[in-house]
Amino acid sequence: MKIDSIPKEDSFSQELLDNEIIWFTARNRREVNLEIEKLKTYGFETLRIGIDCAEFNTKKGSKWYDWLIPTLGQSFNLELCFDNFSKTDGMSICPKQALPEIVEHFIFKHGKCFSVVELWRNPSDRKKQDSVENIFSDEVVFTTTWAKYLGKKVKLGKIREADFEWITKLISSQFLKNIECLEVDKEERDLWETNTMFYERTLRSLFHAKGVSAKIFPNENSNMLNQLSKGIA
Repeated sequence: MKIDSIPKEDSFSQELLDNEIIWFTARNRREVNLEIEKLKTYGFETLRIGIDCAEFNTKKGSKWYDWLIPTLGQSFNLELCFDNFSKTDGMSICPKQALPEIVEHFIFKHGKCFSVVELWRNPSDRKKQDSVENIFSDEVVFTTTWAKYLGKKVKLGKIREADFEWITKLISSQFLKNIECLEVDKEERDLWETNTMFYERTLRSLFHAKGVSAKIFPNENSNMLNQLSKGIA
């Protein structure tokens, strides 16, 4: 079984895993249990677990996650990161359940295992121009509102420079008051790293002017998960 993003060194720390998303991509329960014991030996308390929505919408995938999340929840505090698009180029998704329904499923069935939901905006949506009148048609917006109503803290992840217009519309709508933090994606360093600091400063200024308390962090040094998890029942 391959667990993506786990460092191979023997001396990795909780701080490292705060920035890493773990993808349990194989359905081998024995190997998951072995990995759990390994992580417990290193003293980990919190894990960011990737949820592949395309995989969830398969019969075996939904059963796998319904076993995996409570199993991990017995040993760790979890943050669920919902990846609402296919990892295979050119593969279209015809979901049985849309993102709001998937997140609702995890909250209703496994809500005691996690307190933070991280949502990623589908990259294909960035090609579309959302009108100001129709911004709430974006399923990320609806899912965030619903998850917040159901008592979860919500992060927006994978935010890039191309999302600036979308974010500014959400500021004007006051929607971002539902968000704990935004995580700016720095994975594509060569494309826009030089603009990232300006992008972050501009958003912080806009947030301050509009009274939005959401924090902004680059994904390379974010430790928001531990901060959000403290004091949560």
